[in-house]
Amino acid sequence: MRLGLLRAVSAIALGTLAVPAVVAQDAGQDGGLASAQESAGRGAPVLEMEFQLVGAGGPYGGSGNADTPPVLSARDGAVPDGQDLLEVDIFNSTDFYADRELWTDQRYFRCNSSIGLESVWAAYPGSVDLSGDNFPETAPWGHCDRDYPRESIVSPYAFDTAQEHYEALMAEAEARGGPTQYSQQTMPEWSGIYRRSNAAMPPWQYGHITQMPTFLSLLTEEYQTRFVQQAYHGAASNAAQWPASYCWPEGFGRYFSGPGIQTFHTYFTPESVLFLGGNADNFVREVKLNREFNFEGALPRLGDDVPRWYGETVGFWDEDVLVTWTSNIQAWTTHAAFEHSGQLQTIETYTARYDEDGEFVGLIWETTWYDPEALVEPVRIMFNLDYNRALNEGDPHVFIECNPTIFTVNGRAEPLTPNATFEYSVPDWFGRPWAQIWERHFEDGMSGTTLGGGALFGF
Repeated sequence: MRLGLLRAVSAIALGTLAVPAVVAQDAGQDGGLASAQESAGRGAPVLEMEFQLVGAGGPYGGSGNADTPPVLSARDGAVPDGQDLLEVDIFNSTDFYADRELWTDQRYFRCNSSIGLESVWAAYPGSVDLSGDNFPETAPWGHCDRDYPRESIVSPYAFDTAQEHYEALMAEAEARGGPTQYSQQTMPEWSGIYRRSNAAMPPWQYGHITQMPTFLSLLTEEYQTRFVQQAYHGAASNAAQWPASYCWPEGFGRYFSGPGIQTFHTYFTPESVLFLGGNADNFVREVKLNREFNFEGALPRLGDDVPRWYGETVGFWDEDVLVTWTSNIQAWTTHAAFEHSGQLQTIETYTARYDEDGEFVGLIWETTWYDPEALVEPVRIMFNLDYNRALNEGDPHVFIECNPTIFTVNGRAEPLTPNATFEYSVPDWFGRPWAQIWERHFEDGMSGTTLGGGALFGF
């Protein structure tokens, strides 16, 4: 892939890799571009490890046939060697709210990951029912000796807010004479179709490789309760509520989780950057370059003082690194992952990657989440975006129009045939409809609730 009108300059400090020069801007004190520079707010090392699936089940449940047996350590009433079955766990509990002191014990979840808990009842294509013939006694176990460490999930950066983080990255760009101002003639020719890869960092947020207590340790008390509520009704009630099942919006978190989006149609211009794609829903995110947020509302924003499904984003170029700040995000849920609040803001950097010949091969996409309502401290997610092909090659983007065929019947998602008649309750969009369904149908007599606070749209 050509690097546009940018021409290769001297080798950077990391080796003999040639990189493109930026017109009318210094390349940094050591002669390398921003992608090769040390930074206080991007590019911190990631734990290198061979991560393993915790189970039970498989990657998004996709195991269970002869070639890929389910990932688990015990099933059908067996208990893994060295483990003791708790008297009360998430599968047999009659009141998960009352079990809070047990939530820090892996055995309460039978060492299952969050994706494993919602895979018990064969929730995913290609998966098998692991509930056994005498549930809950026969519910499966994941691997108790597998986990992704918490210290590798939390942000390595010394910032308390997205604004502090963004301003620090801006200061670094200014120290190099930036932010970089591209014209259409000097823009790197990076527009194209990219594929997401997990090569940059194990995908902890998918819910495959992380024990539930580790996941819960990232969350505030209220959002711990919401996450356990979600896990309980996926694993014990067999009543998972996935937004895509009902053609509800997927929400911001799904952009980073699982198969929600794998292919990105990406357009770079001097004024904005556009990311387009989606599997279960359409994801469209636009970066407004060289804009500043309005701070007069509830959150930093660009448009009206109303939350947006994927937020509003400003950004700038630091040579060959795109820096963005997203705010004004609609609170929502992501199955197998935690709910995020309307306070969520993210800092994302897209750092150029080159091969040994100096050819552009893609981007390192690094995101730091700041959500003081849901998270006890910021967390980090990283992917590689591998350049795949030009925009005019291959199949066009397929716009998704979801036609509902699945509806809530007695609290569970049921596929219905055309002309079926049934009783239906219209969701209260302003009050976490998934939790309303669970509490209405399955929590009679329990000691807690997750309703009554945290309205979704600020009403």
